[in-house]
Amino acid sequence: MRTLIVWGVSVSALAAALTGAHGPVSTARASEDLPKTRGDCQTCHPNEARDWAQSRHAAAWESETFAQTSRNRSLKMCLPCHAPEPILVKGLGEHPNLRADDRTHGIDCISCHQDANGAYHGTLGTKTDAHATVKNEKFGTVEMCATCHEIFGTVDWYKQSEWGNDPHGCVNCHMPVVERPIATGEGLPARKARIHKFEGATPEMFQKGVKISHERRDDLLQIKLESVWVGHTVPTGPEYVVAIVEARFLKGEAEVGRHQTLLADNTAIDGNDTRLKPGERRVIRAPIPEGATEAIVRVLHKRNRELPDDQARILYEAKVSL
Repeated sequence: MRTLIVWGVSVSALAAALTGAHGPVSTARASEDLPKTRGDCQTCHPNEARDWAQSRHAAAWESETFAQTSRNRSLKMCLPCHAPEPILVKGLGEHPNLRADDRTHGIDCISCHQDANGAYHGTLGTKTDAHATVKNEKFGTVEMCATCHEIFGTVDWYKQSEWGNDPHGCVNCHMPVVERPIATGEGLPARKARIHKFEGATPEMFQKGVKISHERRDDLLQIKLESVWVGHTVPTGPEYVVAIVEARFLKGEAEVGRHQTLLADNTAIDGNDTRLKPGERRVIRAPIPEGATEAIVRVLHKRNRELPDDQARILYEAKVSL
């Protein structure tokens, strides 16, 4: 899919284990200012740990939006995917169990990589004395991501898209490849690895996935949207996640009008789903108020539709002379 749209041993144990496998753990490296992960995975995988700390996965349990939409974390169906036990314990595609402790780490290294025996899975299965490893051909596949993301239809939309037959479509977009060492240690070369920021609704991702143009036609401002590189709806996820296409009309510095179009799954509200579908082209026609000389076109993303506009993330913004 080309779209818009984790590790448990102690530091001392790792140090001892790595002395033979990859060389000693240096004092400088051990004292680096790194995000803390369960199991101290950051000690040997600092790049991935830094990525993860910036991700929505890291904030999955602690985010204010999750607290609001899960009724202060009381909706039982929502909880397991925001602080799961290792998904490999029950198996890919099986809804995970909610873990009993350390929930503040959200979806972390252990959540995805560790199995019931304490071994760590990946696409290579590189041997190390630090922990047992398993080469898993299903790791990083759509089937793996679907363990949690299928519940709101994202995976179903993906399978209907032009990229639907690519088993690695999710990670190809949301975990792009970078050249760097996969772990610290003596003599480990840079190689192809995946970034663990799991980026989704960011301006960069949105503008890569959705082509936007705008022009005046008589008394209308036409805003054209085309989903060119997105394997699911825009937005995607639960029904409380929405996007707004907005045109603010100005005369000088004064606002003289505003037009908003909601992109949302309103099926439970009025039977409509107005989200932009994969490959869809859509034209929004906003009436131009008399005297308007300029328009500001924006696309706003809200993780909770009840949020005020000034708390939305701006995915796109452009000025249009009228």
